[in-house]
Amino acid sequence: MKNSQPSRRELEILERLVQGYTAKEIGGQLYISQGTVETHKRNLLLKLNARNTVDLAVRAVRSGIC
Repeated sequence: MKNSQPSRRELEILERLVQGYTAKEIGGQLYISQGTVETHKRNLLLKLNARNTVDLAVRAVRSGIC
């Protein structure tokens, strides 16, 4: 991936994922579609080299991102 740093929007989504919100709930909170949330989540998985959403959350907390 060209830019390995999460964008501001990706970080907003990551924070909510760590808090346990679903993609549908996050979309409603941020006024974006569930599909857009899933796209950001997919980008985060690649940028943080995570295998799934739980791994993504663990990596975010351990690294101090969230």
